[in-house]
Amino acid sequence: MLLPILKQPHPFLRGQSQRVDSILSDETQTLINNMQETMVAAEGIGLAGRQVGRDENIFLINNHGRIMVFVNPRIIYRSRQRQVGEEGCLSIPGVYGLVERSKAVIVKYHDELGQLRLRRFKDLPAVVVQHEYDHNRGVLFIDKVLEYTAGEDLIAEEK
Repeated sequence: MLLPILKQPHPFLRGQSQRVDSILSDETQTLINNMQETMVAAEGIGLAGRQVGRDENIFLINNHGRIMVFVNPRIIYRSRQRQVGEEGCLSIPGVYGLVERSKAVIVKYHDELGQLRLRRFKDLPAVVVQHEYDHNRGVLFIDKVLEYTAGEDLIAEEK
């Protein structure tokens, strides 16, 4: 089932996600499936639980054509080497900007089967992981933009 994607300045986007205790529950598995369907339909490369109005600390990324699920993720290492790249967001359509992020990260997380994983990501997958990780902490890419490349005038002022 496709889920509605919340748009900035929806206040839910600024909240903190909660730990998932029952990864294998029907409810969590349905959420993961619905998030995957929603991300693919929206042609996104990442989607966080907060973007679809859910409190669960879950996000998905499309890593070179493979959908990866991150439940209760923790970035445990960020490289000192940085990269600047253009980012956009399904929750802020039409807005793009240059953001500086770590070139590589190591993430500790559970997959959709509840298996504990530790994985290193670099380059674009590292950027997507950091972007989605931020979402579940109430941080949007517009909070980190160095320079807008398109659509700056579309951002609604937060009150």
